[in-house]
Amino acid sequence: MTVCIAEMPSYTYAVKGEKLLRARGYPCEIKRNERPGGGCGFSLIIKGGCPEALDILRAYSVPYTNVRGGGTDDAGKL
Repeated sequence: MTVCIAEMPSYTYAVKGEKLLRARGYPCEIKRNERPGGGCGFSLIIKGGCPEALDILRAYSVPYTNVRGGGTDDAGKL
């Protein structure tokens, strides 16, 4: 399964994106990112259907940045 990771500007947007995508059948999860020099951020890990899932986030005005491919999720883990 193809996996992509969208960095979210806040936990609130990560939760909103997760609920929106899960309600439409896109498996995803939130991961906390530790940033060097302090602070934290959150990523939304989307498992499959990345282009369509990102279109949904855009359509519902859920901001995200820096989408990157995370490879495959063969073992159920990233």
